[in-house]
Amino acid sequence: MKKKWLEIGLSTGLVFLMIALILGAQIVLPAELRSSSFALIVLLFMAAMGLVGLKLVDL
Repeated sequence: MKKKWLEIGLSTGLVFLMIALILGAQIVLPAELRSSSFALIVLLFMAAMGLVGLKLVDL
């Protein structure tokens, strides 16, 4: 049961981090870099979720 709540907490935290990064990129970066930063943020989010998933399997 504890592993389930850990997974929910980590996933929620990563989603909030992704949202914060996207908003930060929209505010800080110039218009021509925003689309590529969005793609990079989504790629990093997918990699982070994969790593978290692998670590949760080991628990």
